[in-house]
Amino acid sequence: MNANPPPPQFGRVALRGGLVTAGAQGFKIAIQFLSVVILARLLVPEDFGLVASVGPIVAFVGLLQDLGLQQAVIQRKEIDQRQLNQVFWLSAVVGLCAGAVVACLAPAIAAFYGDQRMWGITLASAVPLLFGSLAAVPLALMNRHLQFGQLALNDTITAAVGLLATATAAYCGLGYWSLVLGPAVSAVVALAAGWLVTRWMPSWPNLKIDGDIFRFGANLTGFNLVNFLSRNLDNILIGKYSGAVELGYYDRAYKLLLFPLQNINQPLTRIMVPLLSRIHEDKQRFRDIYVRTNWLLAVITMPGIATLTLTSEQVVRLLFGERWMAVAPIFAWLGIAGLMQSVSSTTGWIFICQGKTKTMFHWGIYSSLTTVASFIVGLHWGAIGVAAAYAISGYVLRVPVLAAMIHRVGPVTAGDFLGIQGLFIVSSLLAWLSYLSLPALLTNQSDLLAILVAIALNYGFALALMLAVPQSRKALLATLANVAGNIG
Repeated sequence: MNANPPPPQFGRVALRGGLVTAGAQGFKIAIQFLSVVILARLLVPEDFGLVASVGPIVAFVGLLQDLGLQQAVIQRKEIDQRQLNQVFWLSAVVGLCAGAVVACLAPAIAAFYGDQRMWGITLASAVPLLFGSLAAVPLALMNRHLQFGQLALNDTITAAVGLLATATAAYCGLGYWSLVLGPAVSAVVALAAGWLVTRWMPSWPNLKIDGDIFRFGANLTGFNLVNFLSRNLDNILIGKYSGAVELGYYDRAYKLLLFPLQNINQPLTRIMVPLLSRIHEDKQRFRDIYVRTNWLLAVITMPGIATLTLTSEQVVRLLFGERWMAVAPIFAWLGIAGLMQSVSSTTGWIFICQGKTKTMFHWGIYSSLTTVASFIVGLHWGAIGVAAAYAISGYVLRVPVLAAMIHRVGPVTAGDFLGIQGLFIVSSLLAWLSYLSLPALLTNQSDLLAILVAIALNYGFALALMLAVPQSRKALLATLANVAGNIG
């Protein structure tokens, strides 16, 4: 496989990749929502709490499994076989070491939580780390060569097999063990798929690596580490000080909100990073494409998140049942925080595609410190307090600073970034006020009806405001014209 593909036709490739990825991701989202619902009925809150207590620690170590080199392979304009071989062997060694570190941490984790069950959970959770490292280069090459359809298909198969393994184990009575079996099976499937598709083979081991690639990857890894710590310390603190049951409620609320965001943003990142990396020297084009993409991302995600937040009680009761109603207030606060995250998370494209991972690392340090501080403040009020403090601190402390940083890096401005989110926050507030003014008979008649009414209000106001604002209207109409032109 040639490591340096020819320059793509941006619009056609992005549209085709987007449509294929969207179809596959729709199926994957359905699988993962099904997973949340099925497992909530087969397992008990303590099972989720036990695995969630170990998960952040294992995943934190796992961030080192490729040292950010997978993104470096995708971002670089040119890369040769020697460099790919170096990346592979270094990733393999780091993945092996990461697995060994997690295994060595097992007794300490069990002692920290005062629960000997953590020994086995930690050891089993370390297994996927090595498989992930071995798959890093094949998956990066698929992304670099814009094989979006194959990547989406692999993700769908991996998710389906993982759910089947987890649900089967849970049905057979394996309890919390089913939650660590599924990821291990998924990792094996992803590894096999990557190697079968690319048929790339490493040569003799070589652990030396290009300095530019290493610096790029090291800064990106630094960002991922501090960002991950801040995003997962809440699980550790709640598990330690509030117990496994409350953490189980928090984990279900977080997963219910995170699944839709992950399954839109991550595949979109997979498309946009290689494409924007090819055109990053054309600043005006870079800005136009970034802004247009985020207008469309926001109109898809933000009204949906607002709907889930507005009807948190109905959503939890409908999906999980009455015994999980403690999830609802936690989910509502996380939803308020999540309104800004669908667009904020794409700012990584600006840093990565322009090689500004050092600035991205600095932002990660600030973001992590303020997030951790909010967790500590909110912990006094339990899981609900943690979620509320996180949401409030995001709007006050993080979003304004992030807007200033991307404005300094350019070419996207702070006005671009804040304007997109501001429009849909206004539409969400209008939908909320309208929902509260409706007759109680309409919204209290059934949970499903209440959710459908909230969907209509949120997306209705969002589209109305988008068509009223020239910049967003232009982005929407241009995309529709592009889709019609390619179909025709």
